[in-house]
Amino acid sequence: SFSHTCFHVAPYESYIALAERLNVSTPGDFAKKTMLVTTGAEAVENAVKMARAFTGRSGVIAFSGAFHGRTLLGMALCGKVNPYKKSFGAMPAEVMHAPFPNEFHGVSIAESLSVLENMLRSSIDPERVAAIIVEPVQGEGGFVAAPTEFLQALRKICDTHGMMLIADEVQTGMGRTGKLFAFEHAGVAADLVCMAKGLAGGFPLSAVSGRAEVV
Repeated sequence: SFSHTCFHVAPYESYIALAERLNVSTPGDFAKKTMLVTTGAEAVENAVKMARAFTGRSGVIAFSGAFHGRTLLGMALCGKVNPYKKSFGAMPAEVMHAPFPNEFHGVSIAESLSVLENMLRSSIDPERVAAIIVEPVQGEGGFVAAPTEFLQALRKICDTHGMMLIADEVQTGMGRTGKLFAFEHAGVAADLVCMAKGLAGGFPLSAVSGRAEVV
């Protein structure tokens, strides 16, 4: 029996069993589907691809201090130049960054949301934005939790403008914050959830779970 292989080449039962379990476990009162891949960065890239394909838009908004992987799109989404982007040349286009609320850096929730709203007025048409991607707790950014009010505001902004909200739970998922997913502490459901690391305890396995019509 297979444990983890290329599903579209060789479908196997354990893939289906895990996907069904994640469909039930991932927050959100809507039908879900799950795609299994190999790494956290691969999960992030596929979530962005799904959001772009579903919305027909190409822009993506991430946050300062964020870490989303070391592939090219993952690096573009990262909110730090050094050490992640330095020396690698041009990054993929249509990725923008808003400030992440961080009281240690003097950035309030109101200031972060104000800059984000201003970006959507002056820098990019919200109808060109496919998704906002956020870590509910920034890991590489200093172990900074996104405030509940902030995550709830992102959900409202995405709903208002028809954007997908992507939760990068690669580092925070699988019970690491006291709930299965860190987003649950805010009472918010993301459209797409990326997970890896704790999902398989070191086995090269990651997943994207989310709205059935998007995945």
